[in-house]
Amino acid sequence: MIRRMITLLACLVFLLGLLPVSAPAESSPSSASADDHVILVGWYESPFNRTENKRLSGYAYEYQQKIAAYTGWKYDYIKGSWSELLEMLIAGDIDLMSDVSMSDERIGQIQYADIPMGSEIYYLYVSPDNAEITADNYASLDGKIIGVTANSVQKGMFMDWAAKNGIRISWVEPDQAVPAGESQPAGAGITVTLQGVTCSEEDSLNMLKAGSLDGFITLDTYEDPDLAVPVWKIGSSDFYFAVSNRRADELLGPLNDAMNRIQDENKFYSEELSAKYLRTSGSNLHLTPSEKEWLETHGPIRVGYQDNYLAFCASDPASGELTGALKDYLAYAADTLENTHLAFEAIAYPTADAVLKALQSGEIDCMFPANYTAYDGEREGIVMSPAIMRTEMDAVVRKEDKADFLRKTQTRVAVNQGNSNYEIFLQEHFPGWTPVRYKDTPACLDAVAAKEADCIIISNYRYGSIARQCERLNLTTVYTGVEMDYSFAVKEGNTVLYSILAKAIGLVPESTVSAALNYYSSTGVKTTFWDFLEDHLVIILAAVSVILLVVIILLWRRLRRHNRPSESHAV
Repeated sequence: MIRRMITLLACLVFLLGLLPVSAPAESSPSSASADDHVILVGWYESPFNRTENKRLSGYAYEYQQKIAAYTGWKYDYIKGSWSELLEMLIAGDIDLMSDVSMSDERIGQIQYADIPMGSEIYYLYVSPDNAEITADNYASLDGKIIGVTANSVQKGMFMDWAAKNGIRISWVEPDQAVPAGESQPAGAGITVTLQGVTCSEEDSLNMLKAGSLDGFITLDTYEDPDLAVPVWKIGSSDFYFAVSNRRADELLGPLNDAMNRIQDENKFYSEELSAKYLRTSGSNLHLTPSEKEWLETHGPIRVGYQDNYLAFCASDPASGELTGALKDYLAYAADTLENTHLAFEAIAYPTADAVLKALQSGEIDCMFPANYTAYDGEREGIVMSPAIMRTEMDAVVRKEDKADFLRKTQTRVAVNQGNSNYEIFLQEHFPGWTPVRYKDTPACLDAVAAKEADCIIISNYRYGSIARQCERLNLTTVYTGVEMDYSFAVKEGNTVLYSILAKAIGLVPESTVSAALNYYSSTGVKTTFWDFLEDHLVIILAAVSVILLVVIILLWRRLRRHNRPSESHAV
């Protein structure tokens, strides 16, 4: 019996020895990298890595997902401050990190991707309550404590900027407190204490509000004016994905290959991410003292606009006030800036050329809409703001010509007199077309129907206002494949106003503009009594027919009763 038990135990031990043995997972971050496709990525809360409502987003996060589409990588995110994660990358405790600027001291400690993932701008930020540091006076920095992330490129960038502007730097390590009296050193010249910090950038910005820092140097990506406002642009640099030396041999090649393929797929990918996540332009949220002074002295900004040009702009027939997408745009732009309210005065003119003459004579400060090229703008003495609206351009043609219209070698295009925007558009995109000028849009459409012209070019947002006439004239539209940008035009030399408008334009969402254009493209269509009859002709004819039929039946019955002979009574 005992011998049998010993034999069974021996067999059991033998069988257990045949089973695979797995070591317990280590708690260190590097354990996850045992899988070649799991990449340990540094995660620091910022515009590069955002966590909102338990959902991840950000410049780096989205870029990394695009890279994974080509590499098949999976990511394990390791959280920390930027400084902590950089040390972990150098030590090999994480594999990949975004937003790392290239510097001599880092080369060799980590490996960089071949091409940058983007470019960034750095500003010196102060608390919104700080009235001592002013943009027009470098001396206002004297004796102040400025924070900067330790071991970051912005440290050297600020020191270079300070040297160029005659500012001396007193450096304090992150683990050291500023000595008593150090923030207000004696001696000639401007001296700043540069305090290294290792906490998160959000915590660093909160230190501004608490007063432990007078300023902080970081990316121009923070849009909370209650937390910090930008004062000076310190510099800019490219930034990269960086890989730890420990896994560089296996990761750097696929990373470079993926980034090159992304560039082949979309050469503007980095710019689009920057516009999406970094183009909050904190500096553009505020006017400079000189810009505020210009507004206070000048008064409302006078905007000249082309009348009868819905969905973009028109004067309301009842009130004479501005209506159209421009009205909504100016109302939104008026309160986009944090330290001022923009007041606008809208003035209507019959044609685009009349608006231009008013601008050149000084009657107005800017004009809308304007679509001048750099060359044409220089000839007229005006400059274009960034685009505020964009529209597809359609050709209105005869229905029988629609299929072959874009193949025509010679095209006569009907153009409204006094509309230089369309003239310039044609010169830029269809220089071989021959313009034929008419009084207004209805006259142009009549000319196309009569074969005096082959087409008229019109914005897709304006088609609703001519749709009925096009139906009556048997006309239809063809998309030209070209879009037109509409901007404000400002007189050359009015640099302060240009800067103010450019800041406001950058803060108006495209969705707001699109919603306004779609709204006014439908509400701008006027319905006359004859239009109503035409739209409801079948129903009206049917109703009239029924009424006439009822009347006829009633008349017939009445006539029948009237003609019926009187009945005789028996005696």
